[in-house]
Amino acid sequence: MRTRKIQPTRTLLLSSAMALLSVLAVNATYGFDPNYDSDGDQSAIRFVSEDRSVCIRSDFPGGRVNRCVQIGPNEFDLLIRPEQQPINDSAWYAFQVRATRPCELTIRLRYDGGTHRYAPLISRDGETWFPADRLVTAVHPFGKQAVLQVRVDSEPLWVSARQLLTNHTVDEWIEKIAKRDYVDDDVIGFSVENRPIRRLTISESRSPATIFLMARQHPTEITGMIGLMRFVEAISAQTDRASKFRKQFTTIVVPTANPDGVARGHWRCNASGVDLNRDWKHFTQPETQALRRELLSYRTAGRRSLYLFLDFHSTYEDVFYTAEDVDQAFPPNFTSAWLGALQRRFAWYNVNHDASHNSNRTTSKAWVRDTLDVAAVTYEFGDTTKPNEIAELANGSADEMMRLLVQRRTDHLQQQQQLVSTQPAPAQ
Repeated sequence: MRTRKIQPTRTLLLSSAMALLSVLAVNATYGFDPNYDSDGDQSAIRFVSEDRSVCIRSDFPGGRVNRCVQIGPNEFDLLIRPEQQPINDSAWYAFQVRATRPCELTIRLRYDGGTHRYAPLISRDGETWFPADRLVTAVHPFGKQAVLQVRVDSEPLWVSARQLLTNHTVDEWIEKIAKRDYVDDDVIGFSVENRPIRRLTISESRSPATIFLMARQHPTEITGMIGLMRFVEAISAQTDRASKFRKQFTTIVVPTANPDGVARGHWRCNASGVDLNRDWKHFTQPETQALRRELLSYRTAGRRSLYLFLDFHSTYEDVFYTAEDVDQAFPPNFTSAWLGALQRRFAWYNVNHDASHNSNRTTSKAWVRDTLDVAAVTYEFGDTTKPNEIAELANGSADEMMRLLVQRRTDHLQQQQQLVSTQPAPAQ
């Protein structure tokens, strides 16, 4: 069969038969972002096979395939390309495939600017995901290509590098958390494409003592996002520990720092092609500008109002990244005490601490440490860390953090009272 490239145009779709229209129909249970502009994103395609029997599409939030070429009756070549080069090797792909009749397809993922880092997950509804390593039948020695054998039928099958956690999904989670009396939900700013950057405020006292949590500067880092969600759920839970913490601390959460990148299925950058976690010096982007304004507000509220900054990410393994002098920041020696408590709590787990990673780069943790003189940690979960393990670790780390910070704040307030009591009385 002659190799043929078919342009994914609306005209072609509208001229298709009714059987094809049923293939293209979107599953109504899947949440689509009304602000998503598929026409303006080169990673959003709709491809129909030469005989009109197969449809491959990535024109949904978080989808990414840059081009599809049919190279045989049931064989397709998908180009996966980043939004910007050079770029960190976080080669994200996500597509949906259907066929008018049951068949087996050979799908070749061909990477430009990255390698096959993520084994596929599959889903029938875009929400519940299952490992599908078995689909991979071959990988290029240098990871530039991977071959999948996929059985499809008239029901949609999602294939993705990681599970899809779209803005819609995270918004639903935010709204669930915000139903609690001690949680508020608002917006600190807007992205390049005018998507809201949402904030949760969790407190039973509106204490000026604050911790700041954020995630999703890099859209593909799903395990980090799951870690933040489980961490926040522990802080907002109806437990004695969490309630005591909320009476003494306010927790600020920015779940999605890069909503445009999430919607567009970007590997790493925002809609302007900027890696937000390399923009914490010049602050050229509206997302980092909004985050800086928010963080600086705690300095004006009092030098010691911010106690901790955690930025959740994903990488090849679980690791805590800090500056070398993190224990000299406020509160003193907190980070080593926290990580030590985690190691004692999870004897089966290796608490991996790297105190030199990207210490001189323009990252969020470096800026917070240098500008606000506060303990700043990049909390990374591994790409393949299992969801139940993430939940256990995030819940435990939140619990130990709450215990230690309540103790540190109590000690800090006592020290302040002692200083006041030792001051000489004013002259009469």
